[in-house]
Amino acid sequence: MNLDIRLKWGLMTLISLLFCAGGVWLLIEEPNNTWKALVMLVPFAFSLLVSITVLVKTFNGSKTVEFTDENLVIIGLFGKKTPIPWNKIKGFGIWKTSNQHQIKVFTLDIEKEIAEMPTAFRRHVAQFNYDFSGAIYFIPEDMSGMSMTELLEKCNQELKRHQKSKAN
Repeated sequence: MNLDIRLKWGLMTLISLLFCAGGVWLLIEEPNNTWKALVMLVPFAFSLLVSITVLVKTFNGSKTVEFTDENLVIIGLFGKKTPIPWNKIKGFGIWKTSNQHQIKVFTLDIEKEIAEMPTAFRRHVAQFNYDFSGAIYFIPEDMSGMSMTELLEKCNQELKRHQKSKAN
């Protein structure tokens, strides 16, 4: 599992690097076509940053989720943590696309959570995610080597454990 992620993001890094080099070459060789070089350089420079970040996190064995006594904490690509209290989670599911698998986190009061998002952009993205998939939170593929089925089992075990402790 971890090898697949490394290969995928290694290839992405290589492709982004090639396109960035092409943009720099175009910028140097043809200064009158600066806009073409920037159109090529800017998006691929961003994808190069993302792919290098993922590769480093993969080789370090970073995790995308933490289980605490109070919350399920989803850790974003650049380290932003999103805590979701256990008492607001009603279940999990797998979201499969052609390139990636993610775990959907189903919560109880989705409309209220969307309304409480801190920015209009995050509210819009959360609403789009909900309309498209039925969930507003996703746990991306774990970079520590745990498979999606193992991660889903772990999430369900932790949810059951916290539901039982809440009932007692």
